[in-house]
Amino acid sequence: MARTSLIENYAHGAAAAVRAAFADRTNFILQSLSMVVNNGFMLVLWFMFFAGFRSVGGWKLSDMALLIGLIMSIVGVAGIAFGGYRDMAATILSGEIDALLTQPRSVLARLLSRDSSPSGWGDFATAVAILVAFAGLSWRDLPLFAMGWLSGLIIYIAAATTFASLAFWISGARSLARDMTEFVILVSTYPGSIYSGASKLIAYTLLPAGFIVLTPVRLLRHPSLATLATVIGAAAVYAAIAIGVFHIGLRRYRRGATPTMGA
Repeated sequence: MARTSLIENYAHGAAAAVRAAFADRTNFILQSLSMVVNNGFMLVLWFMFFAGFRSVGGWKLSDMALLIGLIMSIVGVAGIAFGGYRDMAATILSGEIDALLTQPRSVLARLLSRDSSPSGWGDFATAVAILVAFAGLSWRDLPLFAMGWLSGLIIYIAAATTFASLAFWISGARSLARDMTEFVILVSTYPGSIYSGASKLIAYTLLPAGFIVLTPVRLLRHPSLATLATVIGAAAVYAAIAIGVFHIGLRRYRRGATPTMGA
């Protein structure tokens, strides 16, 4: 019952944030369209690249379309339904979190559901078009796609939450969390064949693009139980890390040991 109540409370908060994003129609349309245009330029660049080079380390245009569609849809849904992750560090550092501590609901869920990004709809719309038109997926791929996509979404939000939770210890975490999250997105937009050695280690640990998009792509192109177990296990591990780091920091915050707003 408590878990159901938590989900319902989160859903109400997220729905309110989405309605607020729709309230300013002009801003909503401009942000959504600007993101569509931005994503369109990136897609055109990859089309031009693969027009000259048919494949890169075994990656073809359809594989890149799948990867880009995955990361765009993940970032889009994260911004729409969990948009509070973007300014979570600032919320912690500014003391706005105090108001949430007096309410008998999950502080983390409230933080994630407190905002919704209009640009997320642009990301999501572009992603759907790319996946349908260029990724080479069939209806039979939907179950594996759903598993890979959901795992990627959980890992992305978990990574961003972990970065933001550094605000419980570091006064400059607002900029650091944003930069780290942007790096995750950047690393997730390149084919896995370019990563090796230290860069591959980083892509599968600190900036977990490997588990957000690269492993789901492998799951769809070369399905196996081992790969499926990997994406599910990675989602569970990163979620546990994020929840653990946040609540350790929250206990520190309650003791008054959190730094104030920095640069």
